[in-house]
Amino acid sequence: MLSKIKRLVKELGIEIQYMEFNGNGYFGIEENKPIIFINEQLNDIDTSLTILHETAHFLNGDCDKYITNHFQNDNLEFKANKYMIQEVMKMLDEKYEFTPDTNYQQIIDSLNLPYHLDGLVFDAFFELIDGKFGMVEH
Repeated sequence: MLSKIKRLVKELGIEIQYMEFNGNGYFGIEENKPIIFINEQLNDIDTSLTILHETAHFLNGDCDKYITNHFQNDNLEFKANKYMIQEVMKMLDEKYEFTPDTNYQQIIDSLNLPYHLDGLVFDAFFELIDGKFGMVEH
């Protein structure tokens, strides 16, 4: 999954730099070039999730936004997390071919995401299933 994500990011013209710092990663612009900084201590799953999250900030134009309160920041982070989850779920579906019988709780457990993101995983999973099988009741 990580190599596929790196290719996607490269195609978008975003550079990835690994370094040691507190936190997982952040996105910035240096010399008019988008760069994602990743904590070099992260494992492959956390690196993948962080790159996707930070890529969403780039795609959403978040670097150009002036944040004046916590609500605005929370909204930007929610959108970045939603993109991250949707992209991961698409990649996992390509690999494991989800069905209505797939245990989405195992997906949540394997990604080891913060609890507050479980709902996004649930929503993304059922959107995939509904799109493939058209049989999910909401």
